[in-house]
Amino acid sequence: MQSHKEVIARSPAFIEAVELAKQVAESSANVLIVGESGSGKEVIAQMIHEHSKRKAKAFVPLNCSAIPDNLLESELFGYAKGAFTGAGLARVGLFEEAEGGTVFLDEIADLDINLQAKLLRVIQERKIKRVGENNYRPINIRIICATHENLHESIKRKTFREDLFFRLNVISIEVPPLRQRQEDILPLAQYFLRRFATLNGKEITGFSTGAVEILLNYNWPGNVRELENLIERAAVLCTTPQVEVEHLRLMRSSPSISDLKVPSSNLQQFLIEKLPQKKIMPIEEITRLYIQYALEVNRGAKDKTARDLGIDRKTLYRRLRSIEDRS
Repeated sequence: MQSHKEVIARSPAFIEAVELAKQVAESSANVLIVGESGSGKEVIAQMIHEHSKRKAKAFVPLNCSAIPDNLLESELFGYAKGAFTGAGLARVGLFEEAEGGTVFLDEIADLDINLQAKLLRVIQERKIKRVGENNYRPINIRIICATHENLHESIKRKTFREDLFFRLNVISIEVPPLRQRQEDILPLAQYFLRRFATLNGKEITGFSTGAVEILLNYNWPGNVRELENLIERAAVLCTTPQVEVEHLRLMRSSPSISDLKVPSSNLQQFLIEKLPQKKIMPIEEITRLYIQYALEVNRGAKDKTARDLGIDRKTLYRRLRSIEDRS
């Protein structure tokens, strides 16, 4: 993800999230950041920390889904010498390590239900107890949490405590997925390209027209993290002044018919009516034909066509202009 020192925000939806993060930074309110995996939740959490009075202290992130439940408690709370087999020395946990600063707990929905109760106590009483100790230690930290899950549904399934949810959800910040932030795609891609070109000692000036088309029309299920990984690989493989289409296609980034969300009945009819039998066609040509077919089905209604295809109106209009240019 991009550094908190260089947040890329051009789209109204992400600008709104950034402005809210700055607004709540100076407060002591608990913040819950919601968004798909890879969308930039940690960037928002870092921004809150950097704009707060705690910025001179540590920012300590932890992904709750990345550590087994039996190890997570000692990771967070620390442990006393002899607390369990192998604990030859006492260890400070992340809560104490972040004293005066911020702890960022990502994927909080994956936290074990028993640990949720202990986290609730930390939030309420501002003290912790190391594993294997009886005495409590006061702490001064801010806890920011994030999740890609619907916590209301988790509460219904009884996998997440309702009282903890209310404690965490004082301020909620929603980070939109990259597919809803099209204005951010190229600036982010340029930022990552500059960074990885420098790291690899290359002079790459930008992206070809075809590469830009691919970047803007892909659905980005992996969000900003997927874009970052794609550009890193493109920068490594690129031997030309610009990133070309072939450097991106190696990462399955070319928009395909499977990336366009459409009713299966329409897709079946399209395959029967429009495509020549037993003939391989370029994926761009199939996509072009299907957009034209979708417009026919919807009698030229562009808003509905964009919704059916799972793309925004700007992407549809750009595709239509490309079709007109070729005709």
